[in-house]
Amino acid sequence: MTHDIELDIKAPEPFKKSMRRGPFTTHNGPWYHWSSEETFRQGIRLQERHCNSRGHAHGGFLSAFADGLLATAIFREAKLTAVTVQLTTEFLNEARQGDWLQGTGRLIRATKSLVFVEAQAWTGEGVELPNEGLVFTAHAIFKIKGPAA
Repeated sequence: MTHDIELDIKAPEPFKKSMRRGPFTTHNGPWYHWSSEETFRQGIRLQERHCNSRGHAHGGFLSAFADGLLATAIFREAKLTAVTVQLTTEFLNEARQGDWLQGTGRLIRATKSLVFVEAQAWTGEGVELPNEGLVFTAHAIFKIKGPAA
């Protein structure tokens, strides 16, 4: 078994290294992002610490990645902070150590107190959303805590 070395991984264009992350996410990085008016992406190069004993991305890590995509969608689209109430993740394909994992999320609906969101992730370095080969899809309900600071 090898040990991960914290490197500034060369991310595919147009991804840039994310500098403002919470302690849990920072511990599991380095993380990358890019965005436009229409969309955003978050990405990470999967390392040994993200994987199970078979070299596949661990379901717990993928769920945490999904949660981050969903929360980012709420912040970007509704300018709200919120906490996860329910998260459902459908694992569709494997992601392996060394793969570039990227994903995006979008807000479906917001009420006075809840936000409904969905996310998806895939491997590969292209910026276009693939028609097939998703690693996971996720759906969640978040409780609104307040406006973004």
